[in-house]
Amino acid sequence: MAKMKDDEVAQIGKALGDPNRLAIYTQIAEHDELFCGEMHAKHTISGATLSHHLKVLHELGLITSRKEGLNVYYRSVPEKLAGYLQYLNGIGKDPRL
Repeated sequence: MAKMKDDEVAQIGKALGDPNRLAIYTQIAEHDELFCGEMHAKHTISGATLSHHLKVLHELGLITSRKEGLNVYYRSVPEKLAGYLQYLNGIGKDPRL
């Protein structure tokens, strides 16, 4: 995976800085795959708000989705989070090392 750029890292940080979005991402990451209805049952937000949070996470590449009939299933993209964490871990380190 290519090294992340500053603006992408900032967008991911902002996205995961929202408590609801972080909870949604965490829930997805804890499962191999999660049906949208399962997420909605665990959160006290409207379906439209859940959909918006999922869209943001999807656009940033933190999750992926697949549609099966009328159902949408989500899964995390661990490589994306790993790249984000690697970027954060490198802050303040001497790049020559």
